[in-house]
Amino acid sequence: MDKATIKITDLKRIVFGEAPAEYMLEVFGRTIIIYFFLLLIIRLLGKRMSGQLTTIDLSITIMLGAIVAPPMQAPDRGILLGIFILFLVFLFHRDLSWWGVKNKKIEELTFGNMSILVKEGLLQLEEMSKTRVSRAQLYSLLRQKKIYNLGEVDRIYLEACGMFSIFKAAKPKAGLSLFPSADKGVHDYQHKVAENVYACQHCGATEEVKEKDTKCKNCGAQKWDSAVI
Repeated sequence: MDKATIKITDLKRIVFGEAPAEYMLEVFGRTIIIYFFLLLIIRLLGKRMSGQLTTIDLSITIMLGAIVAPPMQAPDRGILLGIFILFLVFLFHRDLSWWGVKNKKIEELTFGNMSILVKEGLLQLEEMSKTRVSRAQLYSLLRQKKIYNLGEVDRIYLEACGMFSIFKAAKPKAGLSLFPSADKGVHDYQHKVAENVYACQHCGATEEVKEKDTKCKNCGAQKWDSAVI
C-alpha cells in the first residue's frame, strides 16, 4: 500500500480495508466452510485435542489458528489452500503419533515425559528445577487437596500433559508444614513431633537438629522449621 494513500480520516479503509463492502458476504461464506473443515480435522485428530494438551498438541492448536485465518479473511487467498493445509497437519499429527507408539524416544521427544516432584515426603529439587515448578506452586496445590504436611505425601508426578498426580502415603509421617510461614496463627493447628526434630525448608527432609546452623544431610541447606504431623 502506498504511504501517501493512508489517511487517518479514511473511515472506509479503516472499517472495510481495501476490499469492497460486498466482500463481507464472501467472508461469511468462507468462515462457514473453513469452520466446518476445522471441526472435521479436530475430530479426526482425536479426543486428546479436547482434553489436557501435550506440547505437540498445543503447537498444532496454535498452527490451526494461523492456518484458518487467511482463507477466511484475505481476498487473495483461496479456501482450497487452507483446507489442504489442514489435512496436511492432520496427516503429520497422525503419523507422528504412530511413530511415537513405535519408538519410545520419539514419544518422549514429541509428547514429553513424566517427572517425579516429590518422593516419600522429599522434594526432588533437580526435577523441580528442570520443570520450573516452584515450592509455592506445589504447596498451594497440596493445600487445595487438604494436605498440610509434606510427610503425608508419597509421590507427586508431573504428567506429560501438565497435570499433577498426587499419591498420599499409607502411613503419614512427620514432615514440613505446608502452611504459609507468614500466617503464624494457623500453625497452632499442627502438632510438633518433638522439640529437637526439624524439617528442612529447602527439601523437606526431617532429622534431629540441636543447632540451627546444622546442614541438612539431604541437600546441605541450613534453614529449618519444626517438623509437624
